[in-house]
Amino acid sequence: MKVKTKIVISANEWETRVAVFEQDRLVEFYIERAEQQNFVGRIYKGRVENVVKGLRGAFVNIGLRKNGFLPLTEIPEFDTLEGEEAEGGRLPPRTITLREGEEILVQVVKDPFAEKGARLTSLISIPGRYLVYFPNAQQVGISRRIADRQERNRLRAAVRQFKSPNAGLIIRTVAQEASFEDLKREYQELERSWEEIRHKAEQLTAPALLYEEPSIGLKVVRDLLNDNVEKILIDYEPTYQQILKYVSRIAPRFRRRIEQYRGETPLLEFTGVEAELERLFHKRIWLKGGGFITIDQTEAMVAIDVNTGRSAQEEDPEKLILETNLEAAAEIARQIRLRDLAGLIIIDFIDMQDPHNTERVVQELRTQLANDRAKSDFSKMSRFGLLEMTRERTRPGMMYLLFETCPVCQGSGRVRSRSEVAMRIERLILTRLPKLRGRKVRILASPALTEFLTTEWFERLAEFARRYELAIDVKTDYQLGPTEFKLLTEAG
Repeated sequence: MKVKTKIVISANEWETRVAVFEQDRLVEFYIERAEQQNFVGRIYKGRVENVVKGLRGAFVNIGLRKNGFLPLTEIPEFDTLEGEEAEGGRLPPRTITLREGEEILVQVVKDPFAEKGARLTSLISIPGRYLVYFPNAQQVGISRRIADRQERNRLRAAVRQFKSPNAGLIIRTVAQEASFEDLKREYQELERSWEEIRHKAEQLTAPALLYEEPSIGLKVVRDLLNDNVEKILIDYEPTYQQILKYVSRIAPRFRRRIEQYRGETPLLEFTGVEAELERLFHKRIWLKGGGFITIDQTEAMVAIDVNTGRSAQEEDPEKLILETNLEAAAEIARQIRLRDLAGLIIIDFIDMQDPHNTERVVQELRTQLANDRAKSDFSKMSRFGLLEMTRERTRPGMMYLLFETCPVCQGSGRVRSRSEVAMRIERLILTRLPKLRGRKVRILASPALTEFLTTEWFERLAEFARRYELAIDVKTDYQLGPTEFKLLTEAG
């Protein structure tokens, strides 16, 4: 089925934001900022700092704050882009033998995250529009999404005519639209890129950056541009000219689909992206049928819960639950892509009696994730009604790009209740009581806490002061956080 796609690119000197719409619904969103670099795809000449046999890996200095981690036992897979497969199956495992101080070429496959360094591979790849070039492999892979056997044979036969015996290739889905000349020209460009990288590696001392992927706008256009893309809307002149030049060179027939936005309303507001982002990180997401899903994200995993909510008009409970679960599966798939949720994801669908209905829900989730470029893997529904899935993580999710840890709750999502803080104030006064008795105690508190102490807690505070022979005065300090306070004493 043809999926109508639109790409919106809003940029300025400091950042680029890219939104991808499918069937007029926002499904992917990317941000690239000068201070938040994306390292995935970069090729470095690194230096092995230490080999840890217990972890079956090595830590490699590539010039970043933390050393990257390189597994010593690799299983290079030719299905890392769009579900490609290698001719004759996967490549055989290989074990890298490294010594401390040795220099090695590595590529970043996962951005640094939290306190972890970048994840590295020694299987170098350089992606193009039609092909992905592997300088140290020999196999030819082809996208599983190219279903026509005759077309698969045509593409394989074409690349064998010009491919070096010492290089490997993945033929990407969009190559269905490419002629022999297109494929050959891009292969030669990728081969030249590799020669430049190899030459730089010979000249530079580790750690050194040898290659990096293009800007996010150009990268998305390179990876997504096909017949399904109806429009690419860009509001920044330099980015518009850059992408127009690129498309004119690699796929001139799509040139007319690139438009420069000149409206007065900011582009992301005009296309509804800003409004969508405002709802993006609400914990509860309502469904059109009246049900809702909740999403709780932690560093280790994501928990998603499905509820019927207000959807109680259907008399048949099983039918109501099935409809809610199906609608939830579609929205969960969209939220996974939009929020870039990754790692272990556990989904608690509403329990259903009919196993066939359960299969329908799981299949709906798989179908809705069919266009997701990150790899996913699913388990069977557990006897507790939980579906476990994993999704490839290459970079921190959108929550870590758009939000920072709350300085008040430190990321827990909860702060102490005002009554608990009030009791803490009392306990602190009691610990200092011998020095405070007969003296005036001033409590400096935030506006919200001051209001609580002088209204709901007033009688208790007055009784506390009378009992312990204290004069207590509560004042507002606007510089204090919601649960912060200070105690000051004055002579009685």
